Amino acid sequence: MKKKLTPEEEREILNECIVDKRCEKLSEQYRNLIYRTVQKTFIYKNAPLIKEELEEVQQDVFVQLFDDDCRRLRQYKEGGGRNLAGWIILIANRTALNHLRVKDPHAVVSRQYLMLFEDIREEFDIRQEINRLEARQQLMKIIEAVKQLAPLEKKVFTMHYIEDLSLTEIAARLNREIGNIYTIKSRSVKRLKEFIGE
Repeated sequence: MKKKLTPEEEREILNECIVDKRCEKLSEQYRNLIYRTVQKTFIYKNAPLIKEELEEVQQDVFVQLFDDDCRRLRQYKEGGGRNLAGWIILIANRTALNHLRVKDPHAVVSRQYLMLFEDIREEFDIRQEINRLEARQQLMKIIEAVKQLAPLEKKVFTMHYIEDLSLTEIAARLNREIGNIYTIKSRSVKRLKEFIGE
């Protein structure tokens, strides 16, 4: 098992990958962590542990990290409440969940949705639900409510919570002011709460 890196070492290994385009150290440092995260996600979702499939998803995680000029790694902000390893675990978890969802789109709503709706999840207190069936029903209500949003609200909501884009990135893509995007995002969250009646 690799030793935990200090913030300075994380900064160095990240900079080497993003700026110098040398990602070998980062790959070596986090290869096992990514594999274990993918494995745990499969176990959580009761998916069969097939070595080749786990390795395929592990490779998909590296593609996510290094694709588009290391966009995902560039999105990492030090001091934002999670270290680089935590950021990579988050990406590995989401990649594995996406893989399983594509493989079986009719599966029960995944834990990924708990991460997607951070702004409203405390309102619904899903994590505290004792009955998991009730929690899933609540999540289904949220997903159905998203479908009722106006097209622009749905687009901004999806880009922010599902595609993981910042409000600044969304504003640039939609050629709008950041304040306008913030308003649309806030309005969509408010409308979701109204739709669900919570």
